[in-house]
Amino acid sequence: MGFLSICYTSALFLLVVFSKGDSVEIIGGKKANPHSRPYMAFLIGKKYCGGTLIKTNWVLTAAHCQFDSKSVVILGAQYWKENESEQQRFSVSKTVPHPDYQSCTRSNDIQLIQLKGNAKLNKFVSVFQLPKSTEDVKISTVCDTAGWGVTKANTKVPSDYLRETNLTIVDRNQCHKIYSKLKPKEIITDDMLCTKPLKKQKDDTCTGDSGGPLICNNELRGIVSFGSKKCSPKIPGVYTRLTSQYVKWIQTTIGGDF
Repeated sequence: MGFLSICYTSALFLLVVFSKGDSVEIIGGKKANPHSRPYMAFLIGKKYCGGTLIKTNWVLTAAHCQFDSKSVVILGAQYWKENESEQQRFSVSKTVPHPDYQSCTRSNDIQLIQLKGNAKLNKFVSVFQLPKSTEDVKISTVCDTAGWGVTKANTKVPSDYLRETNLTIVDRNQCHKIYSKLKPKEIITDDMLCTKPLKKQKDDTCTGDSGGPLICNNELRGIVSFGSKKCSPKIPGVYTRLTSQYVKWIQTTIGGDF
């Protein structure tokens, strides 16, 4: 599945490249309407990340998001810092990163988080179904994403409110050419999607948005993975694409009907 590389890159190079890209919030965009995205999960672990509730006790996120015994998953949040009555908070029972995830290339950057307990589904908290179609997303398709990540590239403080933005799918080959200059030996594979802001906009994902959903034509098609270290809207954002192999891995891991 995808591109399996042997990571020869030095630790120093990784620190320089990914120091501000480990978790990719929305630069620009707008506040989401209150509780308009009831599937969103805010993950507080070693770093802030986003996620998508795909079953009452499972959240889909990125493999580079790290968690421990003190990690918290918040569902039903709009303003996450407040203990809103709509919120449901869970500790983490188990983490299942993809077995072939490689931190140096971000290949297979997908992870499942099992909650301690089951979410109570209502109008504030609901499950987002896995995609019916796993075909590649066409270039120029307008998609959307959301998260609580930073709103300015030079800060580490996440947004208080859930924010959202629209983005356009860009050519994977062009995306690879850009990243091959920024990060030698890094390959944008068929298991990834790349996006850019809509015309005349500067919206982008950034620190804290990692693991959040990329939604195209009302279907969950990707997971926020990485971008440029300065969160520049001139550099495409990269997402793990929900391929048929990934969907099968998810279904096998968490079981049940979909």
